[in-house]
Amino acid sequence: MSEDPAFRTDLYRGTARDYDSFRLPYPPSLVHDLRSRARISGAGRLLDLASGTGQIAFALMSRDFHEIIALDQEPGSVALGQAKGEVLGSTHIKWQVGTAEGADIPGLFDMIAIGKAFHRLRRQRDAERALSWLRPGGYVALLWGGNPTERASDWQEVLRAFTAGWMDRIGARLPADWQKAMARDSHEQVLSRVGFSYEESYDFAIEHVWTIESLTGYLYSTSVLSRQALDDLGPLFEEDLSVDREA
Repeated sequence: MSEDPAFRTDLYRGTARDYDSFRLPYPPSLVHDLRSRARISGAGRLLDLASGTGQIAFALMSRDFHEIIALDQEPGSVALGQAKGEVLGSTHIKWQVGTAEGADIPGLFDMIAIGKAFHRLRRQRDAERALSWLRPGGYVALLWGGNPTERASDWQEVLRAFTAGWMDRIGARLPADWQKAMARDSHEQVLSRVGFSYEESYDFAIEHVWTIESLTGYLYSTSVLSRQALDDLGPLFEEDLSVDREA
Protein backbone atom coordinates (compact mmCIF):
# COMPACT_ATOMS: atom_id res chain seq x y z
CA MET A 1 0.00 0.00 0.00
CA SER A 2 1.36 3.41 -0.97
CA GLU A 3 0.35 6.84 0.28
CA ASP A 4 -2.27 8.51 -1.86
CA PRO A 5 -1.13 11.67 -3.68
CA ALA A 6 -2.26 14.92 -2.04
CA PHE A 7 -4.57 17.01 -4.22
CA ARG A 8 -4.97 20.74 -3.73
CA THR A 9 -8.04 21.68 -1.72
CA ASP A 10 -8.91 24.63 -3.97
CA LEU A 11 -9.07 22.74 -7.27
CA TYR A 12 -12.78 23.42 -7.78
CA ARG A 13 -12.94 26.91 -6.36
CA GLY A 14 -15.12 29.09 -8.56
CA THR A 15 -16.39 26.18 -10.69
CA ALA A 16 -19.81 25.68 -9.08
CA ARG A 17 -21.95 27.42 -11.69
CA ASP A 18 -20.11 25.85 -14.65
CA TYR A 19 -20.13 22.45 -12.95
CA ASP A 20 -23.85 22.58 -12.30
CA SER A 21 -24.65 23.84 -15.81
CA PHE A 22 -22.33 21.80 -18.02
CA ARG A 23 -21.53 18.50 -16.33
CA LEU A 24 -23.80 15.79 -17.69
CA PRO A 25 -26.30 14.39 -15.18
CA TYR A 26 -26.11 10.76 -14.21
CA PRO A 27 -28.22 8.71 -16.64
CA PRO A 28 -31.68 7.66 -15.42
CA SER A 29 -30.68 4.07 -16.17
CA LEU A 30 -27.80 4.35 -13.69
CA VAL A 31 -30.02 5.86 -11.00
CA HIS A 32 -32.65 3.15 -11.54
CA ASP A 33 -30.01 0.40 -11.35
CA LEU A 34 -28.57 1.90 -8.17
CA ARG A 35 -32.00 1.97 -6.55
CA SER A 36 -32.56 -1.67 -7.46
CA ARG A 37 -29.17 -3.05 -6.41
CA ALA A 38 -29.10 -1.18 -3.11
CA ARG A 39 -32.76 -1.99 -2.41
CA ILE A 40 -33.50 1.63 -1.58
CA SER A 41 -36.73 1.80 0.39
CA GLY A 42 -37.32 5.53 0.78
CA ALA A 43 -36.91 5.35 4.54
CA GLY A 44 -33.13 5.47 4.88
CA ARG A 45 -30.34 8.05 4.93
CA LEU A 46 -27.85 8.94 2.19
CA LEU A 47 -24.48 10.65 2.50
CA ASP A 48 -23.46 12.34 -0.74
CA LEU A 49 -19.73 12.62 -0.05
CA ALA A 50 -17.73 15.17 -2.05
CA SER A 51 -21.15 16.20 -3.31
CA GLY A 52 -20.21 19.14 -5.51
CA THR A 53 -23.42 20.95 -6.33
CA GLY A 54 -25.54 17.86 -5.61
CA GLN A 55 -25.77 15.81 -8.79
CA ILE A 56 -26.30 12.63 -6.78
CA ALA A 57 -28.38 14.18 -4.01
CA PHE A 58 -30.86 15.71 -6.44
CA ALA A 59 -31.08 12.54 -8.54
CA LEU A 60 -32.11 10.56 -5.45
CA MET A 61 -34.06 13.18 -3.53
CA SER A 62 -37.63 12.56 -4.65
CA ARG A 63 -38.55 9.23 -3.07
CA ASP A 64 -35.40 7.34 -2.19
CA PHE A 65 -34.24 8.65 1.21
CA HIS A 66 -35.94 10.52 4.02
CA GLU A 67 -32.71 12.39 4.76
CA ILE A 68 -29.71 13.25 2.60
CA ILE A 69 -26.50 14.87 3.83
CA ALA A 70 -24.52 16.57 1.03
CA LEU A 71 -20.94 17.18 2.15
CA ASP A 72 -18.25 18.99 0.15
CA GLN A 73 -15.11 20.93 1.03
CA GLU A 74 -15.80 23.69 -1.52
CA PRO A 75 -18.06 26.38 0.00
CA GLY A 76 -19.17 27.72 -3.38
CA SER A 77 -20.46 24.33 -4.48
CA VAL A 78 -22.35 23.82 -1.23
CA ALA A 79 -23.87 27.31 -1.43
CA LEU A 80 -25.11 26.75 -4.99
CA GLY A 81 -26.51 23.33 -4.15
CA GLN A 82 -28.28 24.68 -1.09
CA ALA A 83 -29.80 27.57 -3.05
CA LYS A 84 -30.95 25.15 -5.74
CA GLY A 85 -32.48 22.90 -3.11
CA GLU A 86 -34.42 25.79 -1.62
CA VAL A 87 -35.89 26.61 -5.02
CA LEU A 88 -36.90 22.96 -5.51
CA GLY A 89 -38.26 22.64 -1.99
CA SER A 90 -35.95 19.76 -1.12
CA THR A 91 -35.91 20.36 2.63
CA HIS A 92 -34.66 16.86 3.45
CA ILE A 93 -31.23 17.57 1.83
CA LYS A 94 -28.90 19.01 4.48
CA TRP A 95 -25.84 20.81 3.13
CA GLN A 96 -22.51 20.93 4.93
CA VAL A 97 -19.03 22.26 4.13
CA GLY A 98 -16.34 19.83 5.18
CA THR A 99 -14.36 16.66 4.50
CA ALA A 100 -14.93 13.04 5.42
CA GLU A 101 -12.22 13.05 8.06
CA GLY A 102 -13.30 16.33 9.64
CA ALA A 103 -17.09 16.18 9.42
CA ASP A 104 -19.23 15.85 12.51
CA ILE A 105 -22.21 13.88 11.21
CA PRO A 106 -24.19 11.82 13.73
CA GLY A 107 -26.07 8.67 12.94
CA LEU A 108 -25.68 5.90 10.39
CA PHE A 109 -26.38 5.81 6.65
CA ASP A 110 -27.90 3.24 4.34
CA MET A 111 -25.77 4.46 1.44
CA ILE A 112 -22.70 6.62 0.92
CA ALA A 113 -22.30 7.82 -2.67
CA ILE A 114 -19.14 9.42 -4.03
CA GLY A 115 -19.39 10.96 -7.48
CA LYS A 116 -16.26 11.44 -9.62
CA ALA A 117 -14.15 12.18 -6.56
CA PHE A 118 -12.79 9.09 -4.79
CA HIS A 119 -9.40 9.48 -6.47
CA ARG A 120 -9.00 12.92 -4.85
CA LEU A 121 -9.72 11.71 -1.33
CA ARG A 122 -7.37 10.16 1.18
CA ARG A 123 -8.90 6.91 0.11
CA GLN A 124 -8.03 4.48 2.92
CA ARG A 125 -8.69 6.96 5.70
CA ASP A 126 -11.97 8.13 4.16
CA ALA A 127 -13.06 4.57 3.34
CA GLU A 128 -12.53 3.63 6.98
CA ARG A 129 -14.66 6.61 8.03
CA ALA A 130 -17.30 5.63 5.49
CA LEU A 131 -17.42 2.09 6.88
CA SER A 132 -17.99 3.47 10.37
CA TRP A 133 -20.92 5.54 9.07
CA LEU A 134 -22.74 2.66 7.34
CA ARG A 135 -25.52 0.55 8.74
CA PRO A 136 -24.95 -3.21 8.49
CA GLY A 137 -25.71 -4.18 4.90
CA GLY A 138 -25.26 -0.62 3.65
CA TYR A 139 -23.59 0.35 0.38
CA VAL A 140 -20.82 2.62 -0.82
CA ALA A 141 -21.36 3.56 -4.47
CA LEU A 142 -18.61 5.16 -6.54
CA LEU A 143 -20.18 6.96 -9.49
CA TRP A 144 -18.25 8.18 -12.50
CA GLY A 145 -19.11 10.11 -15.64
CA GLY A 146 -17.54 10.34 -19.06
CA ASN A 147 -15.86 13.39 -20.50
CA PRO A 148 -15.69 14.74 -24.06
CA THR A 149 -12.04 13.76 -24.58
CA GLU A 150 -12.11 10.06 -23.72
CA ARG A 151 -13.06 8.53 -27.07
CA ALA A 152 -11.00 8.24 -30.26
CA SER A 153 -12.92 10.24 -32.85
CA ASP A 154 -11.00 12.90 -34.76
CA TRP A 155 -12.51 15.88 -32.95
CA GLN A 156 -11.83 14.30 -29.55
CA GLU A 157 -8.19 13.75 -30.41
CA VAL A 158 -7.94 17.41 -31.43
CA LEU A 159 -9.62 18.42 -28.17
CA ARG A 160 -7.22 16.27 -26.15
CA ALA A 161 -4.26 17.99 -27.78
CA PHE A 162 -5.87 21.39 -27.18
CA THR A 163 -6.48 20.73 -23.48
CA ALA A 164 -3.01 19.24 -22.98
CA GLY A 165 -1.44 22.33 -24.56
CA TRP A 166 -3.38 24.67 -22.29
CA MET A 167 -2.64 22.59 -19.20
CA ASP A 168 1.07 22.86 -20.02
CA ARG A 169 0.67 26.60 -20.52
CA ILE A 170 -0.88 27.35 -17.12
CA GLY A 171 1.19 24.81 -15.19
CA ALA A 172 0.48 21.59 -13.32
CA ARG A 173 -2.41 21.65 -10.85
CA LEU A 174 -2.58 17.91 -10.14
CA PRO A 175 -0.03 15.71 -8.35
CA ALA A 176 2.53 14.15 -10.64
CA ASP A 177 1.74 10.56 -11.68
CA TRP A 178 -1.50 10.46 -9.69
CA GLN A 179 -3.04 8.10 -12.25
CA LYS A 180 -0.15 5.65 -11.82
CA ALA A 181 -0.72 5.77 -8.07
CA MET A 182 -4.37 4.81 -8.64
CA ALA A 183 -3.28 1.93 -10.89
CA ARG A 184 -0.80 0.63 -8.29
CA ASP A 185 -3.43 0.65 -5.56
CA SER A 186 -6.86 0.49 -7.17
CA HIS A 187 -10.11 1.68 -5.65
CA GLU A 188 -11.20 -1.95 -5.40
CA GLN A 189 -8.05 -2.85 -3.46
CA VAL A 190 -8.49 0.08 -1.06
CA LEU A 191 -12.12 -0.72 -0.32
CA SER A 192 -11.45 -4.45 0.06
CA ARG A 193 -8.56 -3.75 2.43
CA VAL A 194 -10.82 -1.66 4.65
CA GLY A 195 -13.43 -4.39 4.82
CA PHE A 196 -15.90 -3.73 2.01
CA SER A 197 -17.08 -6.52 -0.26
CA TYR A 198 -16.66 -5.38 -3.86
CA GLU A 199 -19.66 -6.13 -6.03
CA GLU A 200 -18.95 -5.08 -9.61
CA SER A 201 -18.58 -2.18 -12.04
CA TYR A 202 -21.41 -1.26 -14.41
CA ASP A 203 -21.53 1.02 -17.46
CA PHE A 204 -24.50 3.12 -18.58
CA ALA A 205 -23.87 4.75 -21.94
CA ILE A 206 -25.78 7.75 -23.27
CA GLU A 207 -25.49 9.86 -26.40
CA HIS A 208 -24.74 13.56 -26.12
CA VAL A 209 -24.13 16.31 -28.67
CA TRP A 210 -21.44 18.79 -27.65
CA THR A 211 -21.38 22.41 -28.80
CA ILE A 212 -18.66 25.05 -28.51
CA GLU A 213 -20.58 26.58 -25.60
CA SER A 214 -21.02 23.31 -23.73
CA LEU A 215 -17.41 22.25 -24.33
CA THR A 216 -16.18 25.58 -23.01
CA GLY A 217 -18.43 25.31 -19.96
CA TYR A 218 -17.34 21.72 -19.35
CA LEU A 219 -13.66 22.66 -19.45
CA TYR A 220 -14.32 25.58 -17.09
CA SER A 221 -15.91 23.06 -14.70
CA THR A 222 -12.72 20.98 -14.46
CA SER A 223 -9.99 21.23 -11.85
CA VAL A 224 -7.29 21.90 -14.45
CA LEU A 225 -8.86 24.48 -16.79
CA SER A 226 -11.25 26.33 -14.49
CA ARG A 227 -11.76 30.07 -14.68
CA GLN A 228 -9.60 30.37 -11.56
CA ALA A 229 -6.80 28.33 -13.13
CA LEU A 230 -6.88 30.33 -16.37
CA ASP A 231 -7.24 33.68 -14.61
CA ASP A 232 -6.85 36.54 -17.13
CA LEU A 233 -6.14 34.04 -19.94
CA GLY A 234 -9.82 33.11 -20.06
CA PRO A 235 -10.77 35.26 -23.09
CA LEU A 236 -7.79 33.95 -25.07
CA PHE A 237 -8.66 30.39 -24.06
CA GLU A 238 -12.23 30.81 -25.33
CA GLU A 239 -11.05 32.35 -28.58
CA ASP A 240 -8.50 29.59 -29.08
CA LEU A 241 -11.06 26.89 -28.40
CA SER A 242 -13.57 28.40 -30.81
CA VAL A 243 -11.03 28.76 -33.60
CA ASP A 244 -9.63 25.30 -33.03
CA ARG A 245 -13.05 23.65 -33.10
CA GLU A 246 -14.15 25.50 -36.24
CA ALA A 247 -10.96 24.87 -38.20
